[in-house]
Amino acid sequence: MARTATVQIKQIAERVGLSPSTVSIVLNGRGDEMRISKESQRRVLEAAKEMSYRPAGNARHPRTIAGDQAEKTVGVFWNENFGEDTMSRYFSGLFKASEENHYDVEFVVKMFRNGELSALRDHMNQKRYSGILICGVSSADMEYLNEQEFDVPVVVNRPSNKFSSVCADAYEIGAECARMFAKRGFRTAGILSANAGSIGIGLRELGFLNECRTSGLTVRDEWIVKGKSMDMETGYECAKSFSEMKERPEGLFILLDSLALGAMMQFKGSDIRIPEEMSIVAYGLNPMLRHISPSVTMIGNSMVDTGRNAIDILMTVMNNKISMPISKLIPLKYEFGETFRLAGMEKK
Repeated sequence: MARTATVQIKQIAERVGLSPSTVSIVLNGRGDEMRISKESQRRVLEAAKEMSYRPAGNARHPRTIAGDQAEKTVGVFWNENFGEDTMSRYFSGLFKASEENHYDVEFVVKMFRNGELSALRDHMNQKRYSGILICGVSSADMEYLNEQEFDVPVVVNRPSNKFSSVCADAYEIGAECARMFAKRGFRTAGILSANAGSIGIGLRELGFLNECRTSGLTVRDEWIVKGKSMDMETGYECAKSFSEMKERPEGLFILLDSLALGAMMQFKGSDIRIPEEMSIVAYGLNPMLRHISPSVTMIGNSMVDTGRNAIDILMTVMNNKISMPISKLIPLKYEFGETFRLAGMEKK
C-alpha cells in the first residue's frame, strides 16, 4: 500500500474534513496560489504537526532503496486551470489503485501555469522522482515535452507517440454530442468554450463542428462563444451572450464542466426555457452539475478511472523498465440530467 506521505495525507484529510488533493496542495505550500482559505490551511498545518507528518520531497533520492518494489516517489504535475474537484477525483483514483494493488508510493504535487510547464524543467528528473504524471498539458506544454528527453518515466493525459498516456478520445466526445443533437431532430447548435490553448477543448470542438456539418446541423458564427479562461466566471460571462441573443441554437455544447457551472448560474436568471427552448450538454462528469437545477446532462470520461489507469501504467513501466510508450483510452460515459434527454440512451 502507499506509505508515509500518502497514508498521512489521507489521514490528515479525514481529520480536517477536506479532500486529499486540498491537503496535498497546502502541504506543498500552494494554498494561497490555489485560493484555499486561510482557515483551511491553518487546520491542515496544525493537523500535520500533531500527526508528525514528514514530507517525501527531496529528503532522499527516490531510487536509493534497493529493489524494484522499493518505495517510489511520484511527481504529479498539475495544471492550475484544472479545478479542485477534478483534482480530487483524479487523486481518488490514484489512492484507490495504490491501495488495491499495494503500490509502495508517495505522491508529490507540483502545480504549473497553463502553457508554462517548461518552467519546471529542473524538477522533472530522477533525482527528485521515480516517475512523473502530467495532467492538463496545453498545446505549448506538449510541444515542450516532445522536444525533451527525460531520465524518468512520464505519463501524460493527452495522446502521445512519445510518452505513455491515459486519456479520453476528445474528438469523439465532441462528435458524439453532435450526433446526440441530430438524433433528437435538432437543426441548429452552438458552442460555449474557452481560448485557453487546451488540446482537449480544441479536439472536442473540432469533433463537434465536423460532425455537425456531416449531420446537417447549422452552427452560426455568433453561436460559437469563447472566453479567455476556463473558470466559472468565464462561463457566466459567455452565457450572457446567449441570453441576449434574439435567436438561439436548439442545442448548446459546453466544452468544460467549470464553464458549465458558471453558465447555468447565468441561465437560471435569464428568460431562456431549458430544455424547451435550448437544450444543453456539458463535457465533464462533475457531481456539482448533477445537483443544480436544472440538472445538467453530461458526457465525458471518469477522472477516477483516469487516475487509476495513470498510476497502473506508470508502475508497470517503472517496475518492468519498459521503454516503449503504453496508451490507454478511457471509455466515454453519459449522465443524463434535465437539460437534455434522448430516448433509449438515459441508462448508458
